Amino acid sequence: MANCPGQDMRYWKPEDIFDVRCPYCDTSIEFWKDEPMRLCRTCRNEVRNPRIDLGCAKWCKFGGQCLGHPATGQPADEPVAKNRRG
Repeated sequence: MANCPGQDMRYWKPEDIFDVRCPYCDTSIEFWKDEPMRLCRTCRNEVRNPRIDLGCAKWCKFGGQCLGHPATGQPADEPVAKNRRG
């Protein structure tokens, strides 16, 4: 499916890609505004995107298809993932 203008990265601004510190080990993790979580490359914990912005995908019936994942992003105040090693 072609991206709608609301999810088309050509219209993104520089602030739509940003760094967040891992709450477990303080490593810098790069997030894109529509990524719900990332795996920390240092401690291997999943970290939620505290500034997730799904734009129109939150209400559009095709939002999950545009994003490639369910459009149910919730900002996270606290880390929720557990260590995935071993």
